[in-house]
Amino acid sequence: MAFMRANNRQGASHRNGLRTVLKARDSVENAGVVEYFFGKDGNERLKHDKFVAFLRDLQEEILRLEFDHYDVKSEGKISATDFALSMVASANINHINKFLDRVDVLGNDPHLKDIRISFEEFKAFAVLRKYLHLLSFAIFSFGEANGFLAKEDFMRASSQVCGISLSHGAVDIIFHVFDSNNDGNLCSDEFLRAMHRREIDIRQPNSTDVFRHSFVL
Repeated sequence: MAFMRANNRQGASHRNGLRTVLKARDSVENAGVVEYFFGKDGNERLKHDKFVAFLRDLQEEILRLEFDHYDVKSEGKISATDFALSMVASANINHINKFLDRVDVLGNDPHLKDIRISFEEFKAFAVLRKYLHLLSFAIFSFGEANGFLAKEDFMRASSQVCGISLSHGAVDIIFHVFDSNNDGNLCSDEFLRAMHRREIDIRQPNSTDVFRHSFVL
């Protein structure tokens, strides 16, 4: 628990595990999650599979909360604009206005404006972000071979290298936001930079290396 606090931006601000902002008297080690891990008496051993399953469930719940934030009518799908906003939310402040301008005109495209993204599609893209080290390698490999990165290349890289199948609608929105010169090809540098920032936004980075900070549960 101390190790995780020391390597987390929010956790590092908690002295000795005390949630000082909430004026709590007990340390976070006394929370229910520790009992779940180690039993009521704290003497049970935590199995690796149980811990990994817990982290995956936690990540999915957090992802569901984010999706529900955009799915205000509880329809089970979000608009193309909301999906695009979720992608650029953590973009560099120096470039975010450019991306927001692209999002603003998304509704003017007769094809894109009617696209609806389901939670499974939203989740697939979130999982893909965990494979940035593989995806970046695949993207640059396809780009060097073909001279550009078209939608088919991006989908092939995601599927064959990362094992993640993205829907055509999701890919159309991705290319709309990150096709800066409107030539139908992905600006891979901007896309990978924005996705990398998205992944490290909630934790304190020790390096700016995209390969070092990308991890897969």
